[in-house]
Amino acid sequence: MKNIDLFVILSLCLSFVGCVTANSIKPSDVKAYKTPNDLIAAKSLNGKDGNGKEYLFESSVPDALIPYVYMSNLCDTQDGRFFQVSKSLFRYLRGTRIPALNNQRLISATGTFTCESRAPWNVSIEPVLSRIGGMGQPLNFVTLKTAVLSDNEVHSNLTVYQSKKNIEENNKKLAVEKLKLEQQRLKNDYERNLVINAPKSKDIGQTICKNAGLSEFTGTIVLGQATYRQVDGLVIASLEGFSNDHTNLKINIKGWLNNFNQISSGLNVLYKQTPLESGRVVWDDKQGWYKCTY
Repeated sequence: MKNIDLFVILSLCLSFVGCVTANSIKPSDVKAYKTPNDLIAAKSLNGKDGNGKEYLFESSVPDALIPYVYMSNLCDTQDGRFFQVSKSLFRYLRGTRIPALNNQRLISATGTFTCESRAPWNVSIEPVLSRIGGMGQPLNFVTLKTAVLSDNEVHSNLTVYQSKKNIEENNKKLAVEKLKLEQQRLKNDYERNLVINAPKSKDIGQTICKNAGLSEFTGTIVLGQATYRQVDGLVIASLEGFSNDHTNLKINIKGWLNNFNQISSGLNVLYKQTPLESGRVVWDDKQGWYKCTY
């Protein structure tokens, strides 16, 4: 249905002689114009009322790029270099901001621009309205206003843009620092929990747990060998005893904690190459084990 909508729009465009698309504009189309204001007026880039003109913006019909393409070509005819000074901050946008305005092609074609030439000039191409239209599937429409700017206005726009960018960067840094602090807090809580709940001689018979890397059977056998993937999991066992130097534990495996917060056991999950099969008794380093309630 969206293709039908686009076909209708293209058909209407082709029914008029000299219909302009973003892909059809060439330097020869603008070489008769001396200034950006001449070009804005001649091509009615701001519509009949001068407040902006609506363009379709789709991958196959990216006509919201027309003002940018016109200005870029005008700068080329003046042997200049056309570049974006600052991106649009959507300060003049009224109503809803449609997702298409986040498209990188449109971001690069809106904002503040300078033509660096023998007689330099500046323009802004700003979204003032955006909407979703179309008879079936949604189509993106953006109303753009193109205006000539003084150097002072360019500097002002750049200052505002840089200020907002700095604020965003600071907010990102604060978010990263907050995340680091939270991760450190969780790590400290975890280590504190290990110390407080470390198994002791009086805890024989109680359930103990350990967060560990496990090997889970993938269900595939290659050249007669089972293949495993590495996963993080929780090993659950009961404490049966200590070594003479209290550095190792004798444990009776119960299994591992599954995704349903229940204990599973079997041969398809390994801890240190040992299947987590219920009833299997092994020795393990006491490091990382703690009392739990499973």
